[in-house]
Amino acid sequence: MARPVYKYKVKLKGSEKHDLRQAKKKGYKNARLVIRILIILLADAGKAIAETAETLSCCKQTVLNQRKRFLARRAEGVAALEDLPRTGRPVIYGPPERAQVTAMVCETLRERELPLSRLSTADLLRAVVKEETLAHLSQSSLSRMLRQDALKPWQYRYWLFPRDPDFVSKACVVLDLYAGFWEGQRLTPNEYLLSADEKSIQVLTRRHLSLPTVPGYVQRVEFEYKRQGTLAYHVAWDVFRGKLVGRVAPTTSIATFNQLIDLVMSQAPYQTAARAFWIVDGGCAHHRSTFPARLSEMYPNAIAVMLPVHASWLNQVELFFSIVQRKVLTPLDVANEAALTNRLLAFQDYYQAIAKPFTWKFTAADLKKRIEALQAFSSQLSFTPKTYEIVL
Repeated sequence: MARPVYKYKVKLKGSEKHDLRQAKKKGYKNARLVIRILIILLADAGKAIAETAETLSCCKQTVLNQRKRFLARRAEGVAALEDLPRTGRPVIYGPPERAQVTAMVCETLRERELPLSRLSTADLLRAVVKEETLAHLSQSSLSRMLRQDALKPWQYRYWLFPRDPDFVSKACVVLDLYAGFWEGQRLTPNEYLLSADEKSIQVLTRRHLSLPTVPGYVQRVEFEYKRQGTLAYHVAWDVFRGKLVGRVAPTTSIATFNQLIDLVMSQAPYQTAARAFWIVDGGCAHHRSTFPARLSEMYPNAIAVMLPVHASWLNQVELFFSIVQRKVLTPLDVANEAALTNRLLAFQDYYQAIAKPFTWKFTAADLKKRIEALQAFSSQLSFTPKTYEIVL
């Protein structure tokens, strides 16, 4: 009896086998392509159609079709097994309709006839469907168009123009200090840079006990709380050494901030430092009109460096306060002011053991580029704030 002919027999070359195996390794995002490659590799290994179908949990016709397809388009390599182009569903809303949608949305937001400060997709849809060609547009289709559109006038973000006419020059002093320079001269090893501020904290006690973690449920913290007063956490952060000195006071005042200064400047290495630069904002405890003279009178080797208005983001101690907020104060449930004080000081000791200087990459040159870009953007809008007169 004659031996049956092996239907659609596949025998791969070495290069073809290598390409298929490489494509299989990279095909973890396309399961169908991986199955097709395995069908061809198993065919090359001499596996029968039924055996291949059982191994890959697919039907015999699929194995047969993929072998036939690969042999017919063998010159294309792996591409012979990829999905063929499909016509898909006919486009209902093409480029003209999409442009009309964008125009209608922009017009609706521009005219502001509706008594709304923010418009939802449903609000925009009510305006768009007034056009005859878009009368049957669904909310999901409108949402998809808005997501894909490069122009998004329905979105907004708060921003703030610098109010200080000397914003750049003052900010560059701080950025140069972070880079290790003062008035163009590199700082010596016996000169130190301190970033200081205070953080007011409410003492909160939850009205009910928190529920512990159990299988299937995370810890649940009572939303309602009782205020037990406030505290002021005063901190001075050594920028170059990654060290901090902090104290807790009942409130924020000139006297409490002076106590922080005494606590810092009375210890090594600041007591014998050639110069100790104090970066502070213009808060009431260290107002820009009085603090520089008061600091130099208290300690002749201390120099106050005042931040411009709306530039607390330049103060590195705010990074530490952000860590405190996330790791110590969220969520907050303490019995009284003494308990919160102990927690803050205990975290201060904990963090001091692992603290490192913050990696600060933003330079004075970066700031000037940002300001130049802001000026160019303002000129395009034909809008220049009166207080925005910055000389680079």
